[in-house]
Amino acid sequence: MTTTIAALPDHNRLNDPLWQRLFHNYGHVITPLRYAGWVTDVETCGGEFVVRADLRDGSEVIIASEHSLPVDPAEVTGWTAIRQGAEDPSTHTVLYDSTPNGPQRHHGTSLIPLMARIDGLDVPGRAPQLIVSATFTAPYGASHNQVAGDEGPATAVARFSEWSWRLTGHEGYRRVWLRPEREGYPMAVFESAGHVATVRVTRSND
Repeated sequence: MTTTIAALPDHNRLNDPLWQRLFHNYGHVITPLRYAGWVTDVETCGGEFVVRADLRDGSEVIIASEHSLPVDPAEVTGWTAIRQGAEDPSTHTVLYDSTPNGPQRHHGTSLIPLMARIDGLDVPGRAPQLIVSATFTAPYGASHNQVAGDEGPATAVARFSEWSWRLTGHEGYRRVWLRPEREGYPMAVFESAGHVATVRVTRSND
């Protein structure tokens, strides 16, 4: 099977409890970037926490909030994204700012607009377009589908997370199965009183 997600970063902090906690807490930010094909890390230097994605063209995207990322993502008030030179951070461009005083503040903490902006960058080796879809099946057999349009990989995986969160956080479902990330694009099955929802990400040309 062709690998669909970028490798984990390779450094000596992988066993550090703080790094592990941050990498887990911000998995909803990191995972979409990894499915776009970019090795993505959490920087912990000097007590300042940011998410960093290597775009493989000598530049990187840095994601933070108003300042450093808090340890608890629930305290994030919005996102900032900067593209900068990997070797020369003074060469940078602000891509996105949904913090309370930013131009995209109406998006708040939603990840989909942020990832759509990042997916739109001109980068080499672009990952394929993806589609998020959901199938809802009732106990008596009736079913219906929900499908989003073609999207960049980071946007689609962020949408997968948002749809999954809506099912468990607002619609009373519980997740009963999740495809391991190394086995392909995200897919999960949810159940609620005999109702089953399957949410999946597929390539747009499949």
